[in-house]
Amino acid sequence: MKKITLILLAVITCIACEGPMGPEGPMGPRGEQGPAGPEGEPGYGSKWYTTSFTIPANEWNLSGYPGDLNTYFYADVYIPQLTDYIFKEGTVIGYIETEKNVKNGLPYVLHLGEEYGTKELLWTQTYDFDFSPQAIRFYITYSDFNTQISPDKETFHIVLMW
Repeated sequence: MKKITLILLAVITCIACEGPMGPEGPMGPRGEQGPAGPEGEPGYGSKWYTTSFTIPANEWNLSGYPGDLNTYFYADVYIPQLTDYIFKEGTVIGYIETEKNVKNGLPYVLHLGEEYGTKELLWTQTYDFDFSPQAIRFYITYSDFNTQISPDKETFHIVLMW
């Protein structure tokens, strides 16, 4: 009997702890019920911009003299959307279009070879970029520095996020 009384007392105590319902919180920004906190600043990566560029073969510039060591090709592209704020606080992601409807992230390293008489010629072709406010520079480097041969037309895609 003591056990039943003790259990009954415990149940009554738990039920009795519930008090009257308090007032409802403020309405949310869309009229829904519940507490609404203060409006915060937009987070990073919440805005983005995409664009693409096709650089014709005749617009690649050679740094140095054809065939010299440390030579490479480059092309500059003006992007007014690449602001100081994006440069300092955002992200810039680059892609090269390797074939129609196929993109590859930069830097893109391509290993190539070709037969030349009884010899095999092997080299690596690397595509890369760097950027500053309102400008992007794309690069093509050849591991064998055979810069007597100009690059072909290339299409690049850029994503700006801030």
